[in-house]
Amino acid sequence: MIGKTLSHYKILSELGEGAMGKVYLAEDLRLGRKVALKIPPAEMAADPSRLERYEREARAVAALNHPNIVTLHSIEEADGIRFLTMELVDGKNLAKHLPAQGVPVEELFELAIPMADALSAAHEAGITHRDLKPENIMVTEGGQVKILDFGLAKLRQKGPQAGEGEVEHLTQTLTQEGMVMGTVPYMSPEQVQGKPIDHRSDIFSLGVILYEMSTGGRPFAGETSAHVISSILRDTPDSANVVNEGLPHHLGRVINRCLEKEPGRRYQTARDVCNELKGLQKEWSSGEIRASGAVERQAAGKSNIARYLGLAALVALLVAVGVWLGRGSREASPPTAGPAVVESSQESVAALCQHER
Repeated sequence: MIGKTLSHYKILSELGEGAMGKVYLAEDLRLGRKVALKIPPAEMAADPSRLERYEREARAVAALNHPNIVTLHSIEEADGIRFLTMELVDGKNLAKHLPAQGVPVEELFELAIPMADALSAAHEAGITHRDLKPENIMVTEGGQVKILDFGLAKLRQKGPQAGEGEVEHLTQTLTQEGMVMGTVPYMSPEQVQGKPIDHRSDIFSLGVILYEMSTGGRPFAGETSAHVISSILRDTPDSANVVNEGLPHHLGRVINRCLEKEPGRRYQTARDVCNELKGLQKEWSSGEIRASGAVERQAAGKSNIARYLGLAALVALLVAVGVWLGRGSREASPPTAGPAVVESSQESVAALCQHER
């Protein structure tokens, strides 16, 4: 495809390939700008129903107007090829942006809050991403976050006869029920089991990403995909604050709640996660909260002081009891004990004198 022109888009190079097709760098010859051009897989293009769903969900994503979600420009066809054109983001994905030890706390908030805010906007529009991972999160040279690749997105909509207050249902998507789609280390327990999912699955994936940003490591690991899946279903990872004592004291609690196995125990909206992170950022910046390690050292110091004060109080009590017992012993002695000894001594001296005479 390199060098080919589709409509007025000249394909310059390949940017990447995923489950939902290949992405190319292209030049819009009419507007004189660079765009990302995405071509769905051939098997999808050959299935009218799948292609129709793909385009319907693409239109829903295109309707999102959020600074941290990549803009979808158009859905087009040329030379029998269907394709999407999207905003081209100049930067690198989060996977390449993460240092081995995790990102500094200030930067963590600067990245995590826009991510949660963008997810909230998508969820409020009825869209579940389903493949949230560092590779699908771009960070521009200026530090701006852009979530991309809603290729596995799931669109929620009301049934044709749904009334007020009725439960919303999920439309059929690009995959059949029971098939596992996504990237294993970032998938929710319900997702790896092929169960029906909703926006709370994205919240679990966000928790995995926040954990990795905070510590430099993933919460669920294994030598094979099967081992990772087993870990996701059964293991409770160490709190991020235990792994990295430099984190704000309550950040581990927020991440742990995102990583709850049961969807009902997680945060129920990405907006709640976003608000929690904003609150922690404000407290951290103002100095109201400190790093977990400092809090634990302070607590240990207070414990030691309390222990020393308690020991000092015990010693003082023992001394007081000893003094009291000593005083009581003296008061209880016979009053004639002293003079009796003196008299006895006088008698002995007199007897000794008589003997000498």
